Amino acid sequence: MENIWVASWKHCDWVGKIDLILLVSMSIYSWSIIIEKFVLFKRVKKANETFLNSFYVGRMASVPDSSWSRILNKILKEKAKQDISEEKLFNFIKRYANEEISHLGSRIDFLLSISAVAPFMGLLGTVWGILIAFHNIGITGTSSVSIIASGISEALIVTFVGLVVAIPAALGYNYLDSELRKIKTQGEDVLNAFYTALK
Repeated sequence: MENIWVASWKHCDWVGKIDLILLVSMSIYSWSIIIEKFVLFKRVKKANETFLNSFYVGRMASVPDSSWSRILNKILKEKAKQDISEEKLFNFIKRYANEEISHLGSRIDFLLSISAVAPFMGLLGTVWGILIAFHNIGITGTSSVSIIASGISEALIVTFVGLVVAIPAALGYNYLDSELRKIKTQGEDVLNAFYTALK
């Protein structure tokens, strides 16, 4: 018996195949974001912990992978170049923190877009497949399974792939967004500590 994926691909017309190719491309890209950000967040959280363990006992350790360490180093460089008022210091801390959070959160929102768009692309394939099935019935004047199989197969396989793409993207977005919010929450206390120590 022929593999269901191969058989479904063969039954799809050019619209269904383009839909499937786009969905598979979106899936690959979403998984690349999920894996990349998962590894990044794990590394950053560990580095932040190492940095804070030193900072809160009065040592200014430089930890390259730590967001807080990078922010502090940038501020110290600014202080070395010029006298910074308390207002400027606050603005520098805020600006560098926003840059770090933007870097960590970059492309995460794309997962949300994929989780929203993929089911609709699957639905598009479903509607198109059913349209093809009824078109074949109209041309042949018969509703035998062999006549409408290609349209129904296309309808079902594209719907399935759309859901397979959307579900991991939605779960990945929720997890990564939760981790990013934890870093932001930790950052509120850390940045206040920077301001107090440097003003």
